[in-house]
Amino acid sequence: MACILLDVDGVLHVSGVAIPGASGAVAELRSVGHALRFVTNNSTRPRAQLAQELRDMGFELEDDEIQTTARTAARELAGKRVFALVMAGVVPDLEGLDLVGEGAHAVLIGGCDETLEPNQVFSYMNLARAFAEIQMGAELYCLHKNRWWQTSRGPLLDAGAFVAGLEYTTGVEATVLGKPSPAYFASALDALGAEPELTWLVGDDAEADIRPAQLFGMRTALVRTGKFRPDTLEGLDVTPDVVLSSIADLPGWLERSG
Repeated sequence: MACILLDVDGVLHVSGVAIPGASGAVAELRSVGHALRFVTNNSTRPRAQLAQELRDMGFELEDDEIQTTARTAARELAGKRVFALVMAGVVPDLEGLDLVGEGAHAVLIGGCDETLEPNQVFSYMNLARAFAEIQMGAELYCLHKNRWWQTSRGPLLDAGAFVAGLEYTTGVEATVLGKPSPAYFASALDALGAEPELTWLVGDDAEADIRPAQLFGMRTALVRTGKFRPDTLEGLDVTPDVVLSSIADLPGWLERSG
């Protein structure tokens, strides 16, 4: 049996609506013995809430089966004073960090969601404070650098624009803590006790999911849901092992492929 890393947004659901057949596919993958881990760049809600939302959609999982970027940040930035531009919902997963308004060792940029809160998090004054902290020597980190994500309303701007803006104005490159960071994938594999060549990554984003996973040595399945577009594969320097209509097709394909 394989170890399988499952992206969440765009693979299991879009804007809280489960993709048809997704919960049944996850249950079937478990029933035949595949080891699963849910890997997400969602940086707007804590792990416990994300897990409960998935259970409410019909997925069976435990809280600790989800790997979040905020948990990674808490581990990587332990002991540092952190100026964090993050949604209020992820603060519980940053437990243990010294969150400060100035005099930071590190600036941490989180993600966006569909509420009005990002207008407050990424206000001019907050971004200017982040700029000043970096100018005074703080390191720049981000939970992810996604350009956009797929919602029921269509594509929406994500936090990558703000990260890129700070990089441009400060000349400092951000350290990415979530996908496509190799450290993020390594942590997921460690949690399963898995080797890359024996692990599948299932994602909807060729750039942030498929390409880095293949470079890390994993096998990959790209699904035609979420962020997938007809021209997704054009210009990509790696090719997924398989392209499926949705995760609902994954159990059957794995069984047929042996």
